[in-house]
Amino acid sequence: MQTGQPPEETTTSGPTSTSTSPTNWRAQRTRPRNGLGVTALVIGVAALVAAVSFVLFPLGLIAAVVGIVIAIVALAGRKRRGSTNTGQMIAGLVCSIVALAITIDLSVHVGTWAAHNTGAFTRLDRCIARSNNQNQVADCISAFARDVRS
Repeated sequence: MQTGQPPEETTTSGPTSTSTSPTNWRAQRTRPRNGLGVTALVIGVAALVAAVSFVLFPLGLIAAVVGIVIAIVALAGRKRRGSTNTGQMIAGLVCSIVALAITIDLSVHVGTWAAHNTGAFTRLDRCIARSNNQNQVADCISAFARDVRS
């Protein structure tokens, strides 16, 4: 018997006789298709990690939406595909929903902060445009930091 080939056909007589013909061998080797559930979980956790990091939260927003879609598709077709990992699908859906909520909240807060500080950004831009050396740029950044804090 070669690797990857079905076992040779064997039968025994009696009530426990089994046949491992190629058709039965494939039926016995059929595995549940759990790929979408695992994918939903991995993307959900990655979206959650990206959502809590300040720099990656835009990627977290996209990943959360993708994770929600994949989890819903996985949950809707789990019976048809014979999936056995409903818990992973649900965990992926929950992680993606939490990541989406975090990224939306963070987006609103960052957007609101930026809108309230447009004057400070304008002054920083003008100051840097007028500066001639690194010391003046450093002074511009210090002034920007004071403007934002007040």
